[in-house]
Amino acid sequence: MAQTRMVGRDAEMARIRTGLDKVAAGTGGCLVVEGAPGIGKSRLLTAATVYATELGVATAVGRATTLDHIAPLSTLLGAFRDDSSVVIDDFDQLGDPAVNRFWLIDQLGGRLERYVTRCPLLIVIDNVQWADELTALALRLLVPSLASSPVFWLLSCRTAATGSPGRSAVDLLIQEGVEPMELGPLDDEAVQTLCAVLLGSRPDRRLLGLARRSAGNPFLIEELLSRQVDLRRSVQRAEDLPSGGERVGAPDLSAGFVKAVQRHLQCLSPDAHRLLEAGAVLGRPFTVHEAAGLWGRRAVELVAAAEEALRQDALMETGTELSFRHDLIRESVLSAMPGPVRKVLHREAVTVLRAENRPASEIAEHLLYGSSQWNSQTVDALHSTIRQLARTAPSTAADLALRTLKAIGDHHTARPHLAAEAVVLLAAAGRLAEAQELGEATLEAGMPPETEAMLLYGVASAFKHAGRDDTAVRYTRRALELPNVATLVRAQVLAIQAHALLNVGTLEEARSAADQAVQIARSSTENPSVALGIAAQSISAQASGDISTAITLAGEAVQVADEHGGAVAQIHPRLWLGSAMTAADRFTEAAAVYEYGQREAHRFGTAWSHPLWHYHRAELWLARGLLDDAVVEAEAGLRIAERLTTMAMGVPLLAILSRLALLSGDLALARARLDGARRLAEQGIGSRIEDLTWTTALLQEAEGHPEGAVATLKPLIAALPTRVLLFTQEPGAAPRLVRLALKAGARDVACAVADAFSALSRRNPGCPSLAAADAHTRGLLEDDTAMLRAAVEAYQDSSRTPLRAEALEDLGRALQRSGHRHEAVDFIREAHGLFTAAGMRIDADRVCERLDRPQNARPAPQPSRRVPLAWSQLTLSEVKVAQLVAEGLTNREVATRLFLSPHTVDSHLRHIFSKLGLSSRVALTRWVIEQDTAKKAEV
Repeated sequence: MAQTRMVGRDAEMARIRTGLDKVAAGTGGCLVVEGAPGIGKSRLLTAATVYATELGVATAVGRATTLDHIAPLSTLLGAFRDDSSVVIDDFDQLGDPAVNRFWLIDQLGGRLERYVTRCPLLIVIDNVQWADELTALALRLLVPSLASSPVFWLLSCRTAATGSPGRSAVDLLIQEGVEPMELGPLDDEAVQTLCAVLLGSRPDRRLLGLARRSAGNPFLIEELLSRQVDLRRSVQRAEDLPSGGERVGAPDLSAGFVKAVQRHLQCLSPDAHRLLEAGAVLGRPFTVHEAAGLWGRRAVELVAAAEEALRQDALMETGTELSFRHDLIRESVLSAMPGPVRKVLHREAVTVLRAENRPASEIAEHLLYGSSQWNSQTVDALHSTIRQLARTAPSTAADLALRTLKAIGDHHTARPHLAAEAVVLLAAAGRLAEAQELGEATLEAGMPPETEAMLLYGVASAFKHAGRDDTAVRYTRRALELPNVATLVRAQVLAIQAHALLNVGTLEEARSAADQAVQIARSSTENPSVALGIAAQSISAQASGDISTAITLAGEAVQVADEHGGAVAQIHPRLWLGSAMTAADRFTEAAAVYEYGQREAHRFGTAWSHPLWHYHRAELWLARGLLDDAVVEAEAGLRIAERLTTMAMGVPLLAILSRLALLSGDLALARARLDGARRLAEQGIGSRIEDLTWTTALLQEAEGHPEGAVATLKPLIAALPTRVLLFTQEPGAAPRLVRLALKAGARDVACAVADAFSALSRRNPGCPSLAAADAHTRGLLEDDTAMLRAAVEAYQDSSRTPLRAEALEDLGRALQRSGHRHEAVDFIREAHGLFTAAGMRIDADRVCERLDRPQNARPAPQPSRRVPLAWSQLTLSEVKVAQLVAEGLTNREVATRLFLSPHTVDSHLRHIFSKLGLSSRVALTRWVIEQDTAKKAEV
């Protein structure tokens, strides 16, 4: 009995219509429909597609099945391949997800963005809790990135579902502000209306009483009443119905479903039952041929059974395949089957699916459920499938590995090696506690040294990329203590150890590990370890103050990566080359290096590197005094790290955002960002000591606690002059530290800082900023006006305008103290202009006090009467982005035009929308046209 119309969901449908009305007008969005099984989520989604079609909105509808988790991107791609009217350009040329999953998602996003420039789009994904891992990742990335485009995502998910990639993606989207809508039980009035719709007449007291015991669940009501109608048709008198109706336990819906469905299917023939049981075991849309194969029958023998199941509404047609009308029917059929029967059918499915050339991952599922003897051939097949899945879905591969380990038992000969791979996969998927627990348990059981070394290396590598440097070092040391570790493995372990020690060890330890890694790797032609080790040498050189050597070494690592490509190139040594060039004031070259490297990272799909690119670009823009651009880059890096759940760069990104908030005068935001960084650090996410220590001290200074700030900086001061990474990254930290120490009465600290910085400057004679900052530092320490003048002049050869502004202010203050007030005002006024232009509000306000003018003395630009919002509200970068968006370019096209990443463009758009009070690209385009029209009218 099929329900003819939706009942009791007017309010929910109104919310969906509102979202669709907005997308038709050009504003994107997302809505998550949650609810218990059978509560009506699918029916609501169907109604939404009907309304979207009426509005002229294109629709793409996908429905996840229980086996989707083993097929990369199958859920999302299925929405565009199965009876979809949406034609995406070059859709079939997207490629194999196994080759590059992040690149594939990026390309899919670009195609969707281009498509919706022509037509708004509704994307429906039903049963997200069963979506595959790559679809879940795509949702995490694409829903936010397409928020400004006319795309409306409508996702349904079971309320009780937990732990799956799809459910986790939904939870993350909700945390980021996506609107959830929970479907509750139908109220009593709706139950009565639904009964009347289903029966075609007003229900009698007995049927209504039966329906009310269904806990307001539409699917259960439908199945229960279907049974009663069948009984009523089979007898002539109503009084022959079972007295009081069927007793169905309303609170236990799962038991109620099974009983109701089984009663409803009692009338089916034995062959139809066999068909349904085979389909339930297959767990996805299936063909009659496949179902017949499970029972050893010919397909033609079950054709009549298929027609019968379709007439009974147990199955429905899905293209050339059959699928259950509702997932709960499939689950009920499966749960009602005896365990031994299910096992036999799973075993037969292996043979049938192999003959059908189905994916190895699907066959592996049936191997696990159907096998009882774990011979080497079966285990090898599962092992091969695990490796295949690992390329696109590490968490899914880890789950399969864990299930295989459980199935084969503790004494199988394949267990140590399989457990080692499972540990690596768990860590790579961010499931660190599980990885550590399984790793330790496996190590206690014992294994060959070569297997143990590879296990320890894999875990250390994964923990390093997850930001857990202390854990990574611990595992690498254990690996290096093993006897007879292969040269190749030793080089890999040392390279990872060197990078981890840069954050949690001493420079000497890190440099020693890097030197050993390079020496061993060169002798064994282990090129990835060569490049990684040289990169660690470069970072060590920069941290110790040898910037020229840091550039040379990083360039050598780039040369190795470019020469060998592949895995070597995916280490991305340009990250460290750009950082060293920034330290040398070679800003234009650094920007070019970052631009090229970031494009390469997008092409390779090395998602772990994306937050790093954004962080280093943020450092570059901060050095140049482009604070708004620095904020955009750092926010983009943090956002992509959160979406990918790879928070290794979380602490430095939050720390630089905290410093940027301080410079703009927002102490509350600075404190919140710093608190977030501290929470990550408490969770074990590592970072360089400079990140948290320096940011904490700056906040303490801004809050009026110079003595506390100096105390916080003791670890950094104690490391001088050996470790000077803070100064090579931020030369202006030296004069600021001296100023802070003098304010706190700690002249000894100021002297130590000045001496260390002078040595750094002498070591790098070709760096203008270091020479200028050295003069600046000495001028402050000795209260020497001539030295401060020299600093101001030296800063003219540097692009670090914020540092020149600070030197101008300090020179002006010194001149005021010496009685040269008129000259002092000129310097302070120039400093005020530079601070204001850079958006350094807290510094600009301080300088205003020196000029005897009230804070915020610079008049805010007044909007024209004919132009309600002026271009002056946007930065130069934002203006460029807005103009290109108004020309109809997608985010990726804008990124290509401006040599940015799509994530940076997305971050710029967020700022533009916030400043202008807009929410879509359509509205922004209209705004740009209005500004251009007003400008022409003025002319």
